[in-house]
Amino acid sequence: MQQQYMWNPWRTAERYPDRTAVVADEEALTFSELTGAADRLGRGLALSGLHSGAVVSTDIPPGPRFFALALAALKYGYGLFPCDTVDLTPDQADQLLTDMEVAVHVSAAGAEHRDPALCCPVTTDGELSELGARVPLTAPVPAVGAGYLAFSTSGTTGVPQGVPRARPRRPYRGVAVAPRYEAGTDRGPHLMASPTYHLGTLGPALYALQAGSAVVVQCAWSPAGFAGLIDRHAADSAMLSPDLLLAVVEAGHAPAHRLRALFHGGSACPPAVKRAAIALLGPVLHEYYGTSRSTLTEITTPEWLAHPGSVGRPLAGIRVEIRQGERALPPGETGEICVRLREIDRRADDPPLLRTGDLGFMDRDGYLFVVGRDSAEHPVVAARLEYEVRLLPAVTDVAVLGGGPLVCLVETRGGRPAAPGLEAEVRRAAEALGLPAPRVEVAATGTLPRTPSGKLRRASPTGDAAAARP
Repeated sequence: MQQQYMWNPWRTAERYPDRTAVVADEEALTFSELTGAADRLGRGLALSGLHSGAVVSTDIPPGPRFFALALAALKYGYGLFPCDTVDLTPDQADQLLTDMEVAVHVSAAGAEHRDPALCCPVTTDGELSELGARVPLTAPVPAVGAGYLAFSTSGTTGVPQGVPRARPRRPYRGVAVAPRYEAGTDRGPHLMASPTYHLGTLGPALYALQAGSAVVVQCAWSPAGFAGLIDRHAADSAMLSPDLLLAVVEAGHAPAHRLRALFHGGSACPPAVKRAAIALLGPVLHEYYGTSRSTLTEITTPEWLAHPGSVGRPLAGIRVEIRQGERALPPGETGEICVRLREIDRRADDPPLLRTGDLGFMDRDGYLFVVGRDSAEHPVVAARLEYEVRLLPAVTDVAVLGGGPLVCLVETRGGRPAAPGLEAEVRRAAEALGLPAPRVEVAATGTLPRTPSGKLRRASPTGDAAAARP
């Protein structure tokens, strides 16, 4: 495998112009075609009068059009904000774009279907491409700086919130290709099966594309389709949210072509599910934990087997502390996960330690364990109960709802009949934590409501936690 070095799609296009770059159903572009489309879009953005660093939002779904726009933003110095407003009211969608200071929205729909209520001008990638094609590539365009990506929270406890990210100090050059991510011109494609508007999904796909791998988009999810695309394209890497990973495990569909790396993250993966995935797919799982600002930790399969339930140790340049108020907690004690980001990801107004809103603890080897979210309705003891229940062998997911009498919603394979004695185990776990006996509701896997990214939706889009109950 190649050593670490800088690479980008334009370099791939120069050396391997006919190499496939992006595939989504019947749509496909080579690297030469993709970078040409990105250049037209980038020049269209620049010639439309957008200032350097302006945020561009889009609802274009995964595929060649989306990745052309993403590369255009990176190379030509704009912030790209992938967003999905399907579950939001018009006012909520408008507020999200306003909070992110979006300068223009690039719509997947034609002009006749555009939402007139949005707070910013709306265009299409076709119009931008047409504008960019009016002048030759040799013609000068306004000066550009570094391009970057912007994301929102998942909206698990209410309406998604925009998360501004630091703009890189230097113009775009590409990525440093690291062997552990199994991407490059000597590797097979990366398979993408989740939405683009979360860092955890887009990050691995965009990294693979920049490193020289093709990206294959699974437009309609099914476990059999996932395995079929891996075999058809000889994919070497993929990313799945925990709910999709569970779906693969339950279906028992293992591709004939073994992946080299399967990334997963975005929410807690019960150990029983992960062990089954390792048995089915091999020791190729690569888990990460992070926020909309940055990836914070990673863990390989061998490390996880030695520290089951962990999300790994902090990446180079990142500091993680577990705190209760202003006090740092020792290993084993649960508190809020606070982080100092890498210098490249920090903003000038960042405090010394950023609060993630997540609860967790560190073991004595420096491995992080995520327990749950921190909120008035979900105190530390409730989150710890959720964590302990998630460790039970039969459990495929769990949500503990506070803000009143404790309710423990548990998913198992087959539901209540398949998990005799589970309610008693949950109550014993609560008693060990000094909690009153919760009401336990056991349901089949896939019953609890989820966001499009696969996370448990703890509230309705209007913020009503009770509405999340099945």
